[in-house]
Amino acid sequence: MRNFHGLIALDLRVTFFFEHVFRVHQKNVMKLLSKKLRHVATLFALGSTVVLSSCESPLSDVEITDPGLLQTHFVVERALLQDGSVIASLNTTILDKNLASVELKNAHVKVNGEEMSTTELLNITTYYIPSASVNLNTAYNFEVILSDGQSYGGSVTTPGKTFTSVSVPSNPGINEDLTVSWDDVHVYEGLTISLNLTSPAGTVPGATFTLTEAQMEQGSFVIPKSNFATPAGITSIMITLTGFDYGTINSGFRSGSATISRMRAEKKVTFN
Repeated sequence: MRNFHGLIALDLRVTFFFEHVFRVHQKNVMKLLSKKLRHVATLFALGSTVVLSSCESPLSDVEITDPGLLQTHFVVERALLQDGSVIASLNTTILDKNLASVELKNAHVKVNGEEMSTTELLNITTYYIPSASVNLNTAYNFEVILSDGQSYGGSVTTPGKTFTSVSVPSNPGINEDLTVSWDDVHVYEGLTISLNLTSPAGTVPGATFTLTEAQMEQGSFVIPKSNFATPAGITSIMITLTGFDYGTINSGFRSGSATISRMRAEKKVTFN
């Protein structure tokens, strides 16, 4: 597996953040939204985070000893790409109350005892492990050691199995429903299937489907042909399956913090 922190850092930060923010606050949200609207709420919040977190926090200039000032996101990801290669990422993003990123002063961030390096993308600081590898059925223990030497952490265990292949019928037609199936079947806390649609005009995001536990167990899902109607002249789609699970997080961190495992797989479909 090869490291890809530079390529997916923003995707991880944004997508994971609002997947778990919804989960953390779901008891209140569910009073207002039906299950069918949960993903809509997540996508709405997504745009806000890109704007709010694209700057460095003033907390980066001072030594922090209170974890309650920090909204901390520990992330483990493993992805099966279209070409069959597997890539991985271990990263941590720390935000203040305004969702601005924090680079801790005189502090350390570790995962399984290994010190994490820092990088920056669009003025957003990320802690990461270079050339990371992510194994299945493995505990990943993250730790933030603040300037006073006190340690606060989070832990998540990756699933025992995850996507090894994604299949679609041969010679699919744009005017037909499309059945997507995958191996190995695992029931995640959440599983989504998202589309990116390519036409002569370019590539745009399409629908995202949130699967039920029964659909996860079945290992297949039918994408209705209506999702290929626009834009005009769609020639291909990229299908992305994303399964995610949540671990534990120290309660001393600011509300909204989480430790997350995400397994992903891609499949490109070219219409005949």
